[in-house]
Amino acid sequence: MSVQKLLFKVIVVGDGGVGKSTMIQRLTTGHFIPQKITIGTDLATFDIDISPRVIVKLQIWDFAGEKRFRFFLPNYSRGALGILLCYDMTRFVSFENLEEWYEVVTKNAPEAIVTLIGGKLDLASEGKRVVNTEDAEEFQKLHDIPYFFETSSKSGENNKSIFETICRAIIDMKNIPLQ
Repeated sequence: MSVQKLLFKVIVVGDGGVGKSTMIQRLTTGHFIPQKITIGTDLATFDIDISPRVIVKLQIWDFAGEKRFRFFLPNYSRGALGILLCYDMTRFVSFENLEEWYEVVTKNAPEAIVTLIGGKLDLASEGKRVVNTEDAEEFQKLHDIPYFFETSSKSGENNKSIFETICRAIIDMKNIPLQ
């Protein structure tokens, strides 16, 4: 039985400090490891077994959220099959800035599957939430974004599901058989 190996480029964008790097570290190590602010971009890889015969190697590009690095974003977006558009549920400004992030990445990766990610669910559960689920769902609907997750890198809630979902969506978009 031969195994089909696929490589998918996924970019992770959003304001600095929303938890992008921590989310990726949770996926790749299985642990909550607080991160420092990303400078430029960071690259991680992670294999996901989609079926007994299909393995996806995710090439995950973690893009710095600071404005001084944004001029890199159009070039890094090209060729992406998936986009994780991230905000911090405890910082409304990170949600307000999603529009700018969305415009840049979808302009440069128009075929990519977009997933909206609300981070820091553990803090939101402690009463620190300022972006409610309904606002996020409204943004999702306005931009026809097929997937939306709220996640916590600290607890791991929904972490792996995000990446499995985007892999399956890309496989469906590309009509890749799983047999």
